[in-house]
Amino acid sequence: MNQWLSRFTHFMETHIQPYGEKMEKHPYIIAIREGFILALPFLIVGSFMLILLFPPFDRDTTFAIGQAWWNLTESVSDPLWRVFQMSFNSIALFVSATIAYKLAKAYKREPMPAALLSVMTFLLVCGPYSGDQMTISYMGGSGLIPAMFIAFFTVELTRLLEKYNICFRLPKEVPSAVADSLNMIIPMLAVVITIFPAVMWFESNFGQPIPQLLMDWLAPLVKASDSMGAIVLFSFVTHLLLFCGIPGSLILMQLWTPFLITNMTANLNAMQAGEEMMFIVTNSFWDFYIVHGATGGLLALTFLLVRSRSVHMRSIGRIGIVPAIFSISDPVYYGLPMLLNPTFFIPLILAPVANAVVAYAVVDLGLVGKMFLMAPWTTPAPIGAFLTTGGDYRAIILSVSIIALNVLIYYPFFKMFEKQCLAKEAEARAKNNDVTEAETESKELEPKASV
Repeated sequence: MNQWLSRFTHFMETHIQPYGEKMEKHPYIIAIREGFILALPFLIVGSFMLILLFPPFDRDTTFAIGQAWWNLTESVSDPLWRVFQMSFNSIALFVSATIAYKLAKAYKREPMPAALLSVMTFLLVCGPYSGDQMTISYMGGSGLIPAMFIAFFTVELTRLLEKYNICFRLPKEVPSAVADSLNMIIPMLAVVITIFPAVMWFESNFGQPIPQLLMDWLAPLVKASDSMGAIVLFSFVTHLLLFCGIPGSLILMQLWTPFLITNMTANLNAMQAGEEMMFIVTNSFWDFYIVHGATGGLLALTFLLVRSRSVHMRSIGRIGIVPAIFSISDPVYYGLPMLLNPTFFIPLILAPVANAVVAYAVVDLGLVGKMFLMAPWTTPAPIGAFLTTGGDYRAIILSVSIIALNVLIYYPFFKMFEKQCLAKEAEARAKNNDVTEAETESKELEPKASV
């Protein structure tokens, strides 16, 4: 086993890790990752508004807090809906700006003009006019994929124009703010010349705006992202890379996030319309069912470490328990360590895969409600599951049950590693005792100084 594992890790370090590191540093990956992080507060605030709008109590409840909550909701429902529409249901508009901003920074270009140009292009493509009104149907989750492509296109177009010096040549005396403003004119005209005819052509020939056509073409991928096979494969590959020191979630999750947010917003729209929610796999499903305690489901292992007989393991557990509750696993992952540790190779991969199978099956059977909201990924898993299902108490039971399952998965490997650590600690104590005894004997043999 150890021989095979050493060969495997050597292969991963030699052939896979260099490509993973290159991909992690690719400007597009950086822009998607940091752009979505920058836009995340809008989703979270919008989710909180929806939690306030839909109390987890029946309208005819006799519970005092429930009655007060419903009365408050009904009295301020219009302002809450407005905040929700301008945050959650405008996420694609914000993402078009944040991804362009981060991509321009990655290319060491002025980020703000890039963000503004991307927003204008997004509105041109995804905000079709009908009379004197603009459609906002594609500014939510259904516009995320177009928003990404638009951000990439506008930044790359600006780079291309700059490369061939198609820009205003201004003297150095011109203030930078004025220069940035004037230099936006040519890229803006280029966008109008290239994008607007394409928008008109697609709408006249297909009878639908570009974002709707793109969503129709990507429908098979969106559907595939919600399958058990997809979530199991994603969990397996992510944690296989993680074992080898490659941050798989940082790389792969950026490619999957637009689909997961699309699934979540589709569930939200279905819930608002009183229809059945269609999608199981969302960002919150990943955060609160599969990787509680961060990647690998390490919260369960941290609980075991706290009670370990090994001094080293117990100290790591005590240091890491609070961060793990809030889904930060670095103290355990690097302190134990988990990286290239053959003892934890199997559970590090098996635990999240088992979590994916169990959680998907339970939700698919209708035993727990689907998720349609978003909470910060640092929210403790049971609480996050409760909030993102709109107050389904069964989500707490499922989340806690998965943590218990992970305790069972990690336990035998935890005991194996504990045995190794105890042996090393006993050996270290024996050496220290031998050194102490030798020092004591040498002091006793030293001649006493004469008076």
